[in-house]
Amino acid sequence: MKRLAIISSLILVCLTATPAAMGQKGCELNILGTWKAEKSDQAILYRFTPDAKVTVLSGSGQTELREIASAVYTLDNPKAPKVILVKSDKEGGLLMQGTTSMEIAAHDDTSVTLIKPGSAPMRLVRVDPHRYFIVLAGRMGTFYDDSGPTFPMMIKTDGQQTQIDAVGIYADGGKWAFGTIPAETYNQFMKEPGKGSDVMLRLEITAAQYERGLKIVKTWERRARNNELLYPDLWMDNILVAKQVTESLNQCGEKFKLYKLDWSMEDHISSSSPRDDNPFTRIPYLYFKELKRLNQSLHVPDEKFYGLGRMQKQAGQ
Repeated sequence: MKRLAIISSLILVCLTATPAAMGQKGCELNILGTWKAEKSDQAILYRFTPDAKVTVLSGSGQTELREIASAVYTLDNPKAPKVILVKSDKEGGLLMQGTTSMEIAAHDDTSVTLIKPGSAPMRLVRVDPHRYFIVLAGRMGTFYDDSGPTFPMMIKTDGQQTQIDAVGIYADGGKWAFGTIPAETYNQFMKEPGKGSDVMLRLEITAAQYERGLKIVKTWERRARNNELLYPDLWMDNILVAKQVTESLNQCGEKFKLYKLDWSMEDHISSSSPRDDNPFTRIPYLYFKELKRLNQSLHVPDEKFYGLGRMQKQAGQ
């Protein structure tokens, strides 16, 4: 009983930690990449690179992109910019010859709104050849307590090649294991499950959401690989993985409906544990199941995910 109280207290501290304590920093602008004006009849792209250069490109899907102007840019504050200074030798697209100061009026994961003196605001949206997904997967009935493999999976694809990263609890020789999920395990959740004992929620996310989630996954993979997990009880680590990855989705504004897993009286998932029919080990599974219920309308079905047979080979089909 004493051990249970200590464990519950430790989890409570972790689950009620503030976003800053969990390493979240809010919505930061990442200007790097390719952008286009949201409302424009011209096929003009703006490519910002790490060497502080921005290139203006013209073209369409039928013609090769050509450079029409270039410039150097500076952010007044790299971590929380309010102004971007652009110095160009010639005019082209959004760029004016000379030095132009543009206010960063608003931004989120996929857009940035810029205001030039004397001009109406211009909203740029990110252009990306990849699509990004997160899959929350779980199963019951594998281990002695009726729990099973449960993990988040991060997916990046361009329709030809697919990168999959997943970390959590999986079966290794019939026993629990925590770490990088083997392909033979995550491939079982690349299609919507046919068994009622499985849960799978597939959401399409932005590049920034993917990068935040992937960073968390890679951190836990490293901890498992180096024997640096936070707790000796693997299910405790798995609860934190599930919570950190899912809550990172809303770091830059509410995109999905989340469940507050915090051991409070209102938290019917964790506060009801441990009971014989709801042990601690099943919390990530029940958490994912509740998120599936809350976000059912956003779930990406197989036919939409695979399109015209895309990713079949990468998914092991």
